[in-house]
Amino acid sequence: MRRFVAELAWLSRLLHELTMDNVTPIPLKCDNQAAIYIAKNSVFHERTKHIELDCHFVRQKLMEGLVSLSHVSTKHQLADIMTKPLTGLNHRSILGKLGVLHPPI
Repeated sequence: MRRFVAELAWLSRLLHELTMDNVTPIPLKCDNQAAIYIAKNSVFHERTKHIELDCHFVRQKLMEGLVSLSHVSTKHQLADIMTKPLTGLNHRSILGKLGVLHPPI
């Protein structure tokens, strides 16, 4: 999530330099509820100290209003088509949501 937020920050600055208005906050949808909770919660946890720097960066961008985090169910996560093995039904469902036409069998 940290890399993506960093890319969004860079793109936001680029659009600003090009005098283009960009929409903020940029909606960021995540299927990991624990990651959303850690990013939104400013309390330090011993179990998350190894990722604390990344969390600070994401939390800072949340507070600045650059991004907004929301949960999306795993079955509606479009990125899964590139990262997880899917059943045929789930694969076709995501293809349809992406606007990719699948030829009839």
